[in-house]
Amino acid sequence: MSEPTHPQASAPARRQEAGPQRGRRWFVSSLLMLGGLTASYGTAILMAARYIYPRKGIRRVRRVFLAPISDVPEGSSRSYSLPGGAVALVTNTGADVVALSNTCPHLGCKIHWETSAREFRCPCHGGVFTPDGTATAGPPAQEGKNLKRYPVTRVERNLFIDVEEVIQL
Repeated sequence: MSEPTHPQASAPARRQEAGPQRGRRWFVSSLLMLGGLTASYGTAILMAARYIYPRKGIRRVRRVFLAPISDVPEGSSRSYSLPGGAVALVTNTGADVVALSNTCPHLGCKIHWETSAREFRCPCHGGVFTPDGTATAGPPAQEGKNLKRYPVTRVERNLFIDVEEVIQL
C-alpha cells in the first residue's frame, strides 16, 4: 500500500515558488529605474529653476579697435567681425563713420552697401536703409525695424567700436 501524500508536506516548496524572486536582476533593474527617474526629474527641476531664477550678469562696454580711418575711404563700406560673432558694416558717409549690423531685422538676410545709391539694401525682400540704418522701403520700413547701430569712436587716425558684453556671474 502506498503512503498517502499529505497536502502540507509540499507546502513549503509551493510558498517559495509563489513568492516573488528578488535577486540580482530585480535589484539592478530597480536601480536603473531609480537612476532614470532621478535624472529626468532632476533635469526638469534644473530647467525650471533656470527659468524662474535667470542668471545675472554684468553688462559692460568694451572698446574694440576696427581699423585706421584710411581703410574706410569716404563713400565706401567694409565689413568687420566683432567679438561674439556679429558682423558690422562700417561706412564712411563723408560726414560721419557709422557701424551697422549686417543682418536685416526683417528675416535675417545679409545686407550690403550700394555705393551708387548711397544706401544699404537687403536682397531678400527689397529692404532699403539709409546710411544711418533707418529703414525707408520694403518690409523693414513697414514694420518700423531699423538696423542695429554700434557706436563708433574716432581716436586720432583710428576707428574703434563700442561693443556691449555680458559677463556671467
